[in-house]
Amino acid sequence: MARCFTSRTPLNPERRFYRCSKPKIENCEFWRWEDSSSRNSSIDVNLLKSKLKVATLKMENLRESLNAIKIERDNLKKKLENLESLNYFEMFFQHEKDVYLM
Repeated sequence: MARCFTSRTPLNPERRFYRCSKPKIENCEFWRWEDSSSRNSSIDVNLLKSKLKVATLKMENLRESLNAIKIERDNLKKKLENLESLNYFEMFFQHEKDVYLM
């Protein structure tokens, strides 16, 4: 027997659906949206708003991640420059030492 539930997810807020009422181990895997045959336009608008909100949040998270990666890249560039400078001076002083010892 199917039981009616209400979705609480960001992509489908307040959207009603039916699923088998038995526990997962015993259920028949029946599942269907209540409005699958004729969707209400207000549900469409709410669904689109929710999807937009989710997409906006994902975009903001990606932007923050990109900024963090740019900062890390810049820090790594500075470290590389420092290491290259150090290597140059070590090579220079080794050369000077070799010349002096000749």
